[in-house]
Amino acid sequence: MAKQNPIYLIRVYAAKMLIEHAMKHYGLSHSDFNMPSDLLNYELKLMPLRDFEALLCKIETLTQDPAYTAKLSQSTNLKQFGPFVQLIASSTNLGMAIKRVNTIHNAIQSGVQVNMLLSGSIAKWRLLSPTTLPQARIHESIIAAGSFLRLLKLFHGEDYQPIAIHLTGTPTSHQTEIESIFNCPVKWNCPNTQVWFPVKDITCPRRFELPTSQVKAFTVEQAMSYMLIPQPHDIIKVVFELTKYALFYGYPTLEFVADKVGLKPLTLQRRLQEQSISFTNIVHHSVCDEAIALMNTQLNMDEISQRVGYKNTASFSVAFKRMYGVTPQQYRLDHIE
Repeated sequence: MAKQNPIYLIRVYAAKMLIEHAMKHYGLSHSDFNMPSDLLNYELKLMPLRDFEALLCKIETLTQDPAYTAKLSQSTNLKQFGPFVQLIASSTNLGMAIKRVNTIHNAIQSGVQVNMLLSGSIAKWRLLSPTTLPQARIHESIIAAGSFLRLLKLFHGEDYQPIAIHLTGTPTSHQTEIESIFNCPVKWNCPNTQVWFPVKDITCPRRFELPTSQVKAFTVEQAMSYMLIPQPHDIIKVVFELTKYALFYGYPTLEFVADKVGLKPLTLQRRLQEQSISFTNIVHHSVCDEAIALMNTQLNMDEISQRVGYKNTASFSVAFKRMYGVTPQQYRLDHIE
């Protein structure tokens, strides 16, 4: 069997953060991104990393500002940490917050490696990413370093300066502007993203209060969903998540999902068959799984049917009953309400 290329995923919240920043500061609209606006309401959903890379490049083209990610990273709004803001801000000291940030990075994007290296009196926070597109790689590195710098400033104050920042990729045409935003020595063309700061600063206690309006407690379901992310070589679980992503564009098709994983449709179909499962089977499971999740909302059954790609409720009801033995209405009555 031929070796399979890894397929990386990332949380939708990362794309939402970029799009909202571009809309607010550059006058862009949802229509500029060719991405369903409804998708952005589901921050913990997974999307292909290659779509996120394309978005990073597209925003630079639309804004004509290679420094846009550096500017985004300096926002003082804690919403920059998305649905994980409570985990960060409730940390009693910086060391605890760093451990949580490292865990969160692994839950946001598959294939990343995040760790802390200690070298004498210097602490080196490091992130290694599977992103390969050069233009996207530098933006991703700027976001990662900027977000960690935001964390340091959250505990030490806005005047805090790290020892140095290492960025991957070639310097942009706005190199001086980016270095000015970070306000510390910046080294470019590094093999991975790093932020260096004094080891002694790790013990800094939390001195701030998080505004109540920014605190949203996780439900058990949310906690489990953000902790679980398919491994890059787990083709079945990856395709399962991508069929859910495809639902925002219509009923999942083999062609759509194959394009997102970078394979020809027949190749993807064959690889699934090697795992004793068909693409159609995965779609049926993901559609019903998504429908069950939507049953916990205020949507009626007609709206749920449309949301999972069915043009009429009757067809959806037949498909759901084939999978679970009861109609969706009965399932909702027995298990949800």
